[in-house]
Amino acid sequence: MCGIVGFNHKNRAKLERMLNSIIHRGPDDAGMYENDSFSMGHTRLSILDLTQHGHQPMKYQHLVMVYNGEVYNYKEIRDELISEGYSFISDSDSEVILKAFHKWGVSSVDKFIGMFAIVFYDTNENLVYLIRDRIGVKPLYYSMGQEKFVFASELRPIMEFYEKLKINKAALYEYFQYGYISSNLSILEDCHKVPPGHCLIYDLKKNKISKVIQYWNIDDFFKKPKFKKSEEELIDELEALLIDAFKYRMVSDVPVGVFLSGGIDSSVVAAILQKHHGNIHTFTIGFKEAKYNEAPYAKEIAEYLGTKHTEKYLDSEEAGKILNEFVNIYDEPFGDSSGIPTTLVSRVAKENGVKVVLSADGGDEIFCGYSRYWKAQYIGDRVFKIPAPIRHLVANVLSLIPLKRFSRIMPFSNFSHRVDQIKAMFFCNTWQCIYENMTQFSKNTTLENVLGIKHHISTDSFSIGEKEHPMQGMMLWDYHRYMVDDILTKVDRATMSVSIEGREPLLDHRIAEFMAQVPFQYKYKDGTSKYLLRKVLERYLPLSLIDRPKMGFGIPLFEWFSSDLFGLFDTYLTKERIEDHQLYKYSLVEKDLNEMHANNIVSINAPWFALVFELWYEKYIKSKDIER
Repeated sequence: MCGIVGFNHKNRAKLERMLNSIIHRGPDDAGMYENDSFSMGHTRLSILDLTQHGHQPMKYQHLVMVYNGEVYNYKEIRDELISEGYSFISDSDSEVILKAFHKWGVSSVDKFIGMFAIVFYDTNENLVYLIRDRIGVKPLYYSMGQEKFVFASELRPIMEFYEKLKINKAALYEYFQYGYISSNLSILEDCHKVPPGHCLIYDLKKNKISKVIQYWNIDDFFKKPKFKKSEEELIDELEALLIDAFKYRMVSDVPVGVFLSGGIDSSVVAAILQKHHGNIHTFTIGFKEAKYNEAPYAKEIAEYLGTKHTEKYLDSEEAGKILNEFVNIYDEPFGDSSGIPTTLVSRVAKENGVKVVLSADGGDEIFCGYSRYWKAQYIGDRVFKIPAPIRHLVANVLSLIPLKRFSRIMPFSNFSHRVDQIKAMFFCNTWQCIYENMTQFSKNTTLENVLGIKHHISTDSFSIGEKEHPMQGMMLWDYHRYMVDDILTKVDRATMSVSIEGREPLLDHRIAEFMAQVPFQYKYKDGTSKYLLRKVLERYLPLSLIDRPKMGFGIPLFEWFSSDLFGLFDTYLTKERIEDHQLYKYSLVEKDLNEMHANNIVSINAPWFALVFELWYEKYIKSKDIER
């Protein structure tokens, strides 16, 4: 994998600083291109064609390219280009991508199977093309603040570029609401992510974006007629697609491994690859806290398949060490605590000589795997049976309950948060409202108070999915937001932090297109989630290794912060520190911190999100000249 940067003027020192800030993305090589109008740089992690023939920036006639990612079917595209009269000096996908763009322009991306963030500079037209892969596996930020245009693989080079930074309050709202920043926002004002499946064309002469092209959208495939095929036909077709997609992800000139959790998705990846490729190395992280520990399941599956298996257990001491580096790894506020074990498993893979790892992300969003889907369906079915006036009355009555008193005698955690969720859902009139309340960590009224703004992003993807089934709407909501800006961000930063490449075989766009046309009854059938994917897996594993409750990739965050790591809250979440930057009010965390000091069971989410933000703020912003 690689890192890319660039901006619309010439400044060698600044270009070098930006590249140095992401050297972890590509420690094997680095290159720069400059003229009076434009500068661009590249750090390389050598995966295909390890020679200097893969060096970037790469030039061909009037085009200059920097590129992060892998196009797995590059050999087929190269053969097509050879038939059109092109010749090649390397065995890299980079040269193929550059000449494909020379031949077909933006439409060349329709031929690519893979993950990519590509920037082309047309020196004749003085145009810059920013292209991000269909799913959004590879990140690509851009900014047009302070009359400058700049792009980068991560946010830290952009923070190196600017002398002054301004926090985006809408992004901060999303962060405290969900634990990540979605919808192409970033924590910085005037800085955005290129949306998945899009090409942005920037005109250097006019100093503005001249055109935005959406070349792919999964929503379009949900609008097509559903397949009218038998269950067995669908299983056969899905298995063939999986085998082909996984085979492509094994294209590499370096060792490849698989992250194995013991769940359905990673088991499918490991099983198919072990059968059709062999010699697979699998990696698992375990916890001594039994309710979070999936390592025994992963070990059973690895032993059955015959993979070379490595497991490592994560405790609070090692978690604390990773936490000290958390904002070095995640250069934007990121609240998904599973980033800690993902970082550790990436390190374990690197220590075992693996340079490419396959991660089974995307299965829940594509095949219907999150338990919150059927839980939200269960709640919504009952909420919508109650007339709206009665629901509103009940919600108002719940507001009168002294939650603090009751929370101390309830036999489960998060009592106050759960009651708040119920109140909010009783005011809902749509399935999207139900689901958003199910997934939010802080309610809108709280955030409006502590941040002083209102924020909500509208989307039509939910309604597109909902036409088939409410849970399909939830899956599409996650596909466009949670999957891209939480899950894929987590894996990209964790793997890149140790200079290994993460690949997502279940996110081959052909699988997504196929499943969009599969009737919902084959995704969630008779209370069985991931029904069609399970049927494929049954061809590789016995039912005894498949049929077990889903645990997810949770970690014992509450247990750790209730004891060994609690001091971090006292250090970073002081009233004085929070009031100093005035970005949010101390009341966001005050109640939970007081409850924790009193040894009462509380939600850990708001303090955890605030802690990560304060660590991030201290590293990246405090030393800068910040505008509030």
